[in-house]
Amino acid sequence: MVVLIDNRAFIRDCLAQAMRSWAYDVETLPSVEGCADLVSTRGCDLIILWGSSHLDIVADLTVLHGACRSCPVLVICDTAGADAAIKVFELGARGILPTSSNLRILNGVISLILSGGSYVPPDSVITAQKTNPSLPTPPVVSLPFTPRQAAIITAIRKGSPNKIIAYDLGMCESTVKVHIRSIMKKLKVRNRTELALKSFELHIGS
Repeated sequence: MVVLIDNRAFIRDCLAQAMRSWAYDVETLPSVEGCADLVSTRGCDLIILWGSSHLDIVADLTVLHGACRSCPVLVICDTAGADAAIKVFELGARGILPTSSNLRILNGVISLILSGGSYVPPDSVITAQKTNPSLPTPPVVSLPFTPRQAAIITAIRKGSPNKIIAYDLGMCESTVKVHIRSIMKKLKVRNRTELALKSFELHIGS
């Protein structure tokens, strides 16, 4: 079961509906109050927490860390910079996702965390390295992508369907599909969500 905590009723219901369409069992709460009882009664695979401010995130994560320690937490917030990412991980979260992300990315991040992984937006890592040069630099990845393929990767990360990508780049839709198959083979991924996540990790596209 996934528990979605968000004090905005409309957004909470929309996100819950999307996650249910991905075959997740979702329960929603307007606040962290009652989360411990729900988790102890029904069990929980993941808690998704919307944070409206840094102070609210810290306060809510502190409560969850004490009451639902065994359940991984994904934080969704407007700003997922380096400082915010470091803080939420210090408080026991397993991921942080900016609200600028699309639903494809959210689905992929949920799958990643449920598989035992953690997620930090690549921009947060880059910012942290700029402000703290002593941090290790990730290896430079050189993959043979053409400018067209890089543009397609960027479009996929934005959630654009093949028809729109073809129109924007002046290509046939069948050509876009050929490029996507080639990109997936090079990145060793199975679907568009994995492609978007892997390209973020490797800083491919823009």
